[in-house]
Amino acid sequence: MSALLSLLPSLLPAALHEEVWALMQRPCWLFGNVSTPGGSLPFWKMDLDGDAVIECAWRHAQPLCEGLVQRPLRIVRVYANGHTFGQGGQVHKDDLRADTYTLLYYPMREWRREWEGETVFYDGEEVLRAWLPAPNRALLFDSRIDHAGRPPSRAFGGLRVTIAFKLEVPR
Repeated sequence: MSALLSLLPSLLPAALHEEVWALMQRPCWLFGNVSTPGGSLPFWKMDLDGDAVIECAWRHAQPLCEGLVQRPLRIVRVYANGHTFGQGGQVHKDDLRADTYTLLYYPMREWRREWEGETVFYDGEEVLRAWLPAPNRALLFDSRIDHAGRPPSRAFGGLRVTIAFKLEVPR
């Protein structure tokens, strides 16, 4: 597997991380999002296209992401997903086209190992890599890689939040 799959351990400065987390506390969550139409249990979603805080976060992350991809990138769309106990996503690809990437950001203030909620990446039927959520952590990956967000454990009583920046190389 030679596709891009990179861990960015501390994406945003502390103050911007806090602004993004505060944004996730707004009552703008909608229930009913799915990973794959027709076969996935629903979970929570918040649309973030055009939000000033998110655009600021992207301006900060953009040089790092473009350095890893070695090409310019633009946002196609951006949204947050929220999962509670029992609401994991199904294995899916974010896009089938070449030159598309996903920046998956974990905006929470705290995460404990016993809360689970890994993002799992696959190569065929085998687990390629899995990362636990961690505050201010991000993953940048080729959107053609199969992956799934696992639900948090029963020990976690909140919402496992990720922000997905869907990116592409401008044509």
